[in-house]
Order: sequence, then C-alpha cells, then structure tokens
Amino acid sequence: MKAVETAPHEYMANYVYSNSGLGAWFGAARLVDATGSKRGSFRLNGETWRVTLSYQESGLAPPEGGETPDGTRVDFDTLREFRLNAVVDDEIGERKVKALIQPRWYGLESESGKSVARPMWELGDAVNVRVNASNVEFDTVETAIQRAAGAVTLDPMYFDDRNEEYSVVMDAARYVRLDRDVSGPVHAREGPIARMGHLLESDRSGYRKIVQDDTERVGYYHTVTLGPKRVRECFPDHRIPKEFKHYYARNAESLPDDHPLAHPKVEASYQGSRWDETLRPVDHDELADELEEAVLATINEAGLPTQPLDDDGLGGGRTYVEDAYFEAKTVDRSRVLPLNLERVESDQRNVVVRQLANGLSPVEWDSLKTLVADGGDVSPAEIADEHDWHPDSVRRGLRRIEDMVVREQGSVALRSHYVAEQVVEALDAAREGVRNAMGTAANAVQNAERRSLDERTDELIAFCQSNGIHIDEREAQLRVRMGNLTGESWSELVTRLKRFWTAAGRDPERLKESVTHYRDEAGPKIRQARGAWTGGQTLQ
Repeated sequence: MKAVETAPHEYMANYVYSNSGLGAWFGAARLVDATGSKRGSFRLNGETWRVTLSYQESGLAPPEGGETPDGTRVDFDTLREFRLNAVVDDEIGERKVKALIQPRWYGLESESGKSVARPMWELGDAVNVRVNASNVEFDTVETAIQRAAGAVTLDPMYFDDRNEEYSVVMDAARYVRLDRDVSGPVHAREGPIARMGHLLESDRSGYRKIVQDDTERVGYYHTVTLGPKRVRECFPDHRIPKEFKHYYARNAESLPDDHPLAHPKVEASYQGSRWDETLRPVDHDELADELEEAVLATINEAGLPTQPLDDDGLGGGRTYVEDAYFEAKTVDRSRVLPLNLERVESDQRNVVVRQLANGLSPVEWDSLKTLVADGGDVSPAEIADEHDWHPDSVRRGLRRIEDMVVREQGSVALRSHYVAEQVVEALDAAREGVRNAMGTAANAVQNAERRSLDERTDELIAFCQSNGIHIDEREAQLRVRMGNLTGESWSELVTRLKRFWTAAGRDPERLKESVTHYRDEAGPKIRQARGAWTGGQTLQ
C-alpha cells in the first residue's frame, strides 16, 4: 500500500549519559572558558549545519564541600549549563537541534535548596542533555548532537552510550501540509477532529479535549486531544496519547497561494502529560508509526486521498503542498488505518436503542430532559428539584440508565454529545406520541442525520422489530423476550437472531448464555438460548 510520507515536526526529550560521568559537562566548560563561545559546522544528509556552543546560568548549587557523592571534584562557585545548538544553513532556518548540557549527581539541588535530580536518581554522576528539535527525524537527533559536538572539538563519544532507563521522550509530532482548498473536511463540523471529540467526550475515565478556533479564518486552529483510553477507541492497537490538529500559521490569509504557509498542517503529536507511562528514545519506531498512522487515518476519514499521486504518476487534483521540510513523497506502508468512528458511533447508538427498548420510567425521562437541556453537568438533587422527585428516586433512575450517563462526585452528564443527539431525537419522538419503545428507538435511528450508519446494527434492530423480539442487556445475563411464536420454531428464530447479533459485532457467547422467554401453542416457556444449537433444556 502506498501513502504520503509524513514529516517530523517538534521533538523534545531528555537524553542521559552516565558512562563518562560529568565528562561532557566539564569538556564544554573548558571550551567555553577558553573562548567564551565556540562555533563550527558539519555536513549531514547533504545539508550544512551551523553549530554554536555557549552557556547560560543554571541556578544549581555546587555540591557540598566541592565534591559530588561519587567523589568528583567540582571547583566552581557558580554552575553553568551549556547550549550546543545546530541549525541547517538554509533560507528557513527551522531544521534544528538544540541540546542543553546539564550536570547531574546524587542529591543535586538548586541554589534555593530544592531537589533537582529525581528522588530515585541512582546513576551517580551523569550528564542530562535536554533536547529541543524541529523538523528532524527522531532517530537522527542524537547523530546531530554527536556531529555538533565534534564540530566544536567536544568529544562526540560523550554522547554515544545513552542510558535508556533514564532517558525520556516528552514531545514529538509528525505532519503533512494540505492545500487550503481541500482541507475543509478535516475540520468540518462532521469532520474527523470534531467527531473524535464529540463521540468520546464526557467519558470521565479518560481524557478528551477539543478546541475549535476560527478567529482568524475558518479552520485556523482545530484540535482534539485523546488520552490512551480514548485513542484505543479509535485505534485498538495504539497506546500513545495524542493530539490531532488542523491549523494555519498566523497571518496565513495574507500570504499568496503559492506560499507554503498559506496552507494548513494536519498533525498528530504525542501528549506525554496524558498518561502515567513513559516513552523512551528506544521507542522511536513505535512513536513514529503511531503518529504517522494517526495523521493518515485523519486524512482518510475526511475523504481525502492518502497519497499525492495516482499509480500512473498523474495527480488527481492538488491535495498536498510541499514546504521546506515536507516533500509529499509516496512511500510503501503496510496499512492505512481507519479511525473506527463508525464502531464508536454504533456502540453509543446501541446504548440509546437498548435503553429505550427496555422502556424508561417517568423519572428517567425527566432526568434525560434536564441533562439534554442543561448541556453540562448537573447534580441528582438539581434534577429532583426541577421535576419534584425525591433525590433517591432520581439516583435510582440514573443507575438504571448508567450506560447513557456518567456520574462522578455528585454530578451527572450524558455520556457524549452524540448520545445527547440520540436522546433529543427520542424525546422529540415521545412528545409526538410515539410510545412503542422499540419503535421510538428505531425512529431515533432512522431520522438521525448522520454521515455513516452501522448497517449491520440497523439490520439487527429491524429483525428484532419485525419478529417482536426485545433484548434486555442491563443484567449480567441477557434476557431475550420473543412473545408469541407463529409459523417458526423457537430454535430457528434463535439461530436467525444469532446471525444478526454476530454480524452486528455483538458477543455470540453472551447471546448463547442468555435466557429466552416466549410463548408457543403449549403456553409460556423459558429456555436457555444455548439449547438452539446444543439441544439444551426448557427451564419452565
């Protein structure tokens, strides 16, 4: 499979080197003490890089007695940190690696007496290199640091044996640049960025944040940030929290069409603050793959081509815009992932359909009315006051519809914006006198204006309607109520139900363990569904 190759954008990390102790820090100090600063250059991947070594005040305190706990003598009254900066010599000057060389030892403190090295620092004397890079492939960053060191006569071997246990990646991003005339579907109201936010919001066991800023122009700055739980909703085999972004450079509107910055970026970036795990530089391949797959999936979900050229080499209209660092090259990829938003949408629709099919009590209806009207978090007590219910009745009602709402610390909200839309449709249908529970649910689904329906789920709903089947999923064990059987045996009906159930992505084992209620010529019966394909017994 061919697809456009994304380009690296921002990158931040801490690289820790311990084999040479404080050697890199002392070496930089000697060079700067002798010259004030040091300059040089090197060649890498056909480009010339300009290098500067300089210093800044650190705010760190010298070790007590002038000696580190490992016995290294530090004869400085004031400690400095050293900036080793390398920038590609081109017109843009935005392909760069900035490395801040910092000392580390047991018990390192700031001048104000605060601990600097983390409490579990067990490496002893070492050097931390705080890295800020732009438009450089993640695996090339360390090579650039080594070449930059050599260019100013600092031994490159100081940066050759990185300690992976202590080194940490804090930020990374990859992007493509789209033509502004075609990028609208990415940030549209029904586009992938908005849908990710609206489908996954309010699930308080994860993190979700959406920003839609059109102050300068339409699509100026649209982002959604998803924690690892929500990322897995879209990409089941991804684990890294990410921000998905469509944005323009400031004042892009004033630039001519042939200027790259007149066109927006679509970007995915790692959000290290959104989880309790840690990425190491050794995880670069996984990180790059997940970010690239996220960008391509966003473009694909928006209905845009994921490769710049057709197979015959002819462009199918302008989609991608090259800039100084994004070349819009076509590369071979093993896959282009879907966002799986249809599955998320289907699961949330099923929640509403199931709850409505089971019927709602007056207190549950009133609770939903308040939640839809409020548009945010309210307390059960507020719902009770508004509708003259006892608070305990409201709490019991909310527990019965827990799949549609989230409750936390005295407040309650609908599970997502999409669920809210479904509920609004159901409430409108109820106001018009549609009282049949399954009919109300079906009307809510049929009348919804949405981009994509889960056809298999709709077929399951239609099958249940046409055969008078009601499925109660609220208990641990499913209950399937079939009513009167006419012209078809129980086992045939259960077998047909199993086909629709399984095709809609539901768990066949759960249906197999369900209890069915029905009536035939001999009267009412209760049987385990497994009997339809194992010869099980009638329970009643």
